[in-house]
Amino acid sequence: MSGFNPSPSTFGAEAGHIEEVILDSLLDSDGTAFAKDVDSFVYAERFAEARAIAYLWHLNEQLAKQWDRSRATVFLSRWEAIDGVTPLAGATDADRRAALVARLAAWMAPPTLQVVRDFLQAALGSVFTGLVPTSSAQAVGSVPGGAMIPGGVRLPGGPWTSSVAHIAIGLAPPASMPDYTFYALAGQVAQAVDDLLPAWATWDWFRDGASGAGFVLDDPHNLDNERFDS
Repeated sequence: MSGFNPSPSTFGAEAGHIEEVILDSLLDSDGTAFAKDVDSFVYAERFAEARAIAYLWHLNEQLAKQWDRSRATVFLSRWEAIDGVTPLAGATDADRRAALVARLAAWMAPPTLQVVRDFLQAALGSVFTGLVPTSSAQAVGSVPGGAMIPGGVRLPGGPWTSSVAHIAIGLAPPASMPDYTFYALAGQVAQAVDDLLPAWATWDWFRDGASGAGFVLDDPHNLDNERFDS
């Protein structure tokens, strides 16, 4: 048995308990004037002191971990409130920590398409199918006085507007995923994407059914948020 383990007993050799290190230090500080036998009063007092000090040491170590999103436990809900992350029903602590880490990484990264892809892949997993940017050839826009874009695209006169900065986010939930889970998963990235993309960019998401892009009469979501064409 061991008095330095939280469990009632341990099996095999185990060394390095902080309680034991503290106890040895306390006993050494008494010098040679006191008996240090295991069944002595001095040993019992120093043992109790060592356990109390070790408890505070462990408590401080646990508190230090809470400031790290990748290791937080009791502070998980607090970080989620600070970062604006809503955990999905049934999410494990590991899933919640991963979402917090991804959110923090997005804040510190430039808003390139690759960064947006990486963030959505981390947040949505296999539900995320990719980004569909709008090419300049397909863009609709206008500029004061009109303009000709290299490649033969002419913009009419009007205010500064363009759909070239619009990004469509493709989603495709697996057949086993309930709608309420899918919409909760898609909805929780809305604020994060708004924070990640620059102010001049716009975005939206769409879902593809089992048949992919296009109108399918028997698909229950084809009039909701699936895209009618590619």
